[in-house]
Amino acid sequence: MSNESRYRLLGELLAEHPAGRLLDIPAGAGPLRQEATRLGYTVVAVDLFPTHGFDGVQADACATFPFVDEAFDLVVSLEGIEHFENQTAFLRECARVLRPGGRLLLTTPNVLHLNARVAGFLTGQRLLKQGIVNEFATLRRRSGNRTYHGHAFLIDAFRLRYLLRVVGLELKQVRANRVSPSSILLAPLVPLIRLATWYSLRSGRRRLQRSGRTAPTPEVEDQLRELARNPAVLFGKGLIVVAEKEPSTP
Repeated sequence: MSNESRYRLLGELLAEHPAGRLLDIPAGAGPLRQEATRLGYTVVAVDLFPTHGFDGVQADACATFPFVDEAFDLVVSLEGIEHFENQTAFLRECARVLRPGGRLLLTTPNVLHLNARVAGFLTGQRLLKQGIVNEFATLRRRSGNRTYHGHAFLIDAFRLRYLLRVVGLELKQVRANRVSPSSILLAPLVPLIRLATWYSLRSGRRRLQRSGRTAPTPEVEDQLRELARNPAVLFGKGLIVVAEKEPSTP
């Protein structure tokens, strides 16, 4: 999928949400800002290392956002979370500044596509050709006590779902923003992955029951099973994730 196709898909997701106040963090060059503005959004851009001519707020995504609670209808974070030291704090701040029913739209590399699983088995890294995480290649930039890392904090779809739940956001959609051709060639492995997923869920449930702890509900197990066999997770190089803030209780 080309960059143009990816941004068109993201634009379609923006159009599904009623236009309102949108937080773009980290904004970078703001590839979606023009489309969001065209759709009627009021866009606030935030970046730790703004480029020349940046029209927005300089702030750290891993610190408290400089906005009041429930200030935005939509938070967009493109290719950001895999760079952040404190992902839970980042997601908690996203949830804080979202209005009830507001949505988070983020993209991130997928570490669970089939080829990435093979590469991870061999080297512990998502891709064979990108080398191993280290303090020379991965550390990108410093400014005082602020640091910009490369892909040091890649997160898989299951852990991302879990962190979203921890901060009060519910996973709604997982889509691929581009496909891994080499993962398509590994499609014969899918039945084995489904069997392993079934075994892992069953074993985990029994272990919790034996220890007297609450086991996942059938609804949660169904969600995990669906995520495990989602084509975006199995074959997508990158993920587009949509989550929603839980409505306020009366």
